[in-house]
Amino acid sequence: MTRAAGLADRGAGDALIRHDLALAGIDEDVIEHALAALDAEHARAERIVARRGADAKTARYLAGKGFSQDVVHAVVARAGEDALG
Repeated sequence: MTRAAGLADRGAGDALIRHDLALAGIDEDVIEHALAALDAEHARAERIVARRGADAKTARYLAGKGFSQDVVHAVVARAGEDALG
């Protein structure tokens, strides 16, 4: 689904994509299929952290873009640990 891919390309997490598609009247099964066709949410979040850095501001950004709390914590914490060596 091109709408889901477009949102993901603009940095949206699964929750934001799911919400947007639901508001557009897309069936839940179609939404889940569209999400499954995207890169994993974790991988998308890692790309954002690589660009923005692993700090609290990026964590808030990811959360605001609909990334799950588990993904935000895991990706930001891992990137921060990698930066420390």
